[in-house]
Amino acid sequence: MAKLFRILFAAFATICLSSCERITDKPSVTFPESSYLIPASGGKLIIPVRSTGIDDVRISYSDMSNWEVDSATGDMVPAKGWIEIIKVLNNYQTTRDLAEWSSGIMVEVEPNSGNSERSALVFAKSFNVESSIKITQPASIVE
Repeated sequence: MAKLFRILFAAFATICLSSCERITDKPSVTFPESSYLIPASGGKLIIPVRSTGIDDVRISYSDMSNWEVDSATGDMVPAKGWIEIIKVLNNYQTTRDLAEWSSGIMVEVEPNSGNSERSALVFAKSFNVESSIKITQPASIVE
């Protein structure tokens, strides 16, 4: 009887394990595009993001355009950057323990009145995972 019970239990366990789909819940953040080219005139942009929830968004500029130098002391102080994060748009559907969002990051890019191209990275973070996308804006004055 015990042997029959073990055989039935093994068969039941095999059926259960083979019919279960395993989903690994890992934090993720991905951008469908690798970069964006914004016109020199600037404007608003919604950057699509797939993630397990956006916890933080930050911008890192490739030049010193987000810093001003105090002429008296030589100290650097933060200046208003040329990209502003307006909001994070969340439209999510729960399909697993860690929900996956189809989100967007709305940014506004100021016109580039300078004579050089500028670029920045927009970082999105979900839990301990971070991903970035490059934004490039050409100069408005072409020499």
